[in-house]
Amino acid sequence: MTTRMMHHGTAGRLPEPVVDLLDGDTATRLLNEAGLVVDRAHPDYLRHKPDETSIVSYRFDVPGDQTPGLGYAQWCARAERADEIHTKALTLRPRTSTVGVSVVRIDDHTVFYGFPNDARLRRLRWYTTARKLKPALTALTPPGETISKTDSSSLVLKYKPERRVVTKVELVTTEGSRQRLLVRYTTGHHAHRLAATASALEQHGVATPAPRAQLDGGRVGIDEFVAGAELRSWVRDGGTIAEHLGRSLHDFHRTPAPRGTPHRTELDDLVNAVEGLGTLASWIPDLEGLAAGIADRLRSGMPCSLGRRTLIHGDLHDKNILIDGSRAWFIDLGRAAVGSPVSDLGRLRAHAMSLGIRQPGWSPEARSHAEAVIESYRRTQTATGPTGPALVPTAADRELSWHTVIALIDQALLVTRHVEPGWPVHAHDLLSAAEAELRASSRPSCSTRAGNRIINRITNRTVNRSHPFESGEQP
Repeated sequence: MTTRMMHHGTAGRLPEPVVDLLDGDTATRLLNEAGLVVDRAHPDYLRHKPDETSIVSYRFDVPGDQTPGLGYAQWCARAERADEIHTKALTLRPRTSTVGVSVVRIDDHTVFYGFPNDARLRRLRWYTTARKLKPALTALTPPGETISKTDSSSLVLKYKPERRVVTKVELVTTEGSRQRLLVRYTTGHHAHRLAATASALEQHGVATPAPRAQLDGGRVGIDEFVAGAELRSWVRDGGTIAEHLGRSLHDFHRTPAPRGTPHRTELDDLVNAVEGLGTLASWIPDLEGLAAGIADRLRSGMPCSLGRRTLIHGDLHDKNILIDGSRAWFIDLGRAAVGSPVSDLGRLRAHAMSLGIRQPGWSPEARSHAEAVIESYRRTQTATGPTGPALVPTAADRELSWHTVIALIDQALLVTRHVEPGWPVHAHDLLSAAEAELRASSRPSCSTRAGNRIINRITNRTVNRSHPFESGEQP
């Protein structure tokens, strides 16, 4: 299945103009016609609100430049909304972009923003261009020293339009001192909470980048930059750190959660998963029956949470663990919460399974290494006894399986939203793996009447919005 083959005629389906923006050839032509100087447009992210707006972000091959250009197109169902967006963008003094234009209309329904212009991340250029680092980060320099505009640098690591940007900053002063920093600029005000979590982990011996500063009312968090290999690369190259990682994750879960840490329950995960399945079914109609069956099994098999609630990472996978020598560092704490520690284990396991589906020849040992980490975690739990987060042996496997399925659904959404090569097939294979995981064990339901009412409401809202389970197999 290709992008051009997606169904887009029914409410909730991707509109044809959005399908065009997701097709590399068509997008390149449309953007060239609008004045962009690019050789090739590579769609790499989609965010779609049915009957409202869609955002498609791009990396661009730029003539004569090895650094990819960046930007995003915003399609609006109503042309009047596109008028409003474009008019407002022009009042924000758009800057020259990496692709030759700043803000431009592609057609009556679509507005394009060239990086570093962004509708909500208004100060994007302050943290992504070297000449703006001096006024933005002066507070981090030693007394009496001045930031060098020519020697300092900023490299974009992650960018999600109108959401967040993560950059690696090399901050050099005219006196020669040097700092390597990770800067996270978002639309939310979460930097102080994330810094509190990182400080708590440090105090309990868990390796995570040390917070350096929180700016702009908590929208900007600055941490030390940790140089290390991602876990997936470490495992691919034959390394093993399962025993240490299992113990380190156990220490993570034993760290007291700072005040203000959000709570996440199995019901929260279930609601998000049902919504995600509805999204996948609406974008890829061939998945409707499979998604409906998984939603039904997830709801009926929601586990009783028998373990203690602990601080959890919330997004634990092989790119959020860095290996530096014999030490494992936990990075990207944006989804840290109080929840079931089993959810972290299930997420780590699901990512390893996903890697085998999405990149089968890249890291064949990922699954066995993840299982070894889980076994190390369990041995540590047994050794520490009741003082640690309790994983009840008779329920652990059932709970682990359920959380693995939740994370496999997230993985299917990720490959779809990021328009990865072969994403329709990979999304199907990931959901098939989730279905097989659910069928492999029988779990008694612990859903309450109140919980079922909430689940049914969210299911009905999803179905009414996008008709993802129109075969009648509603969850």
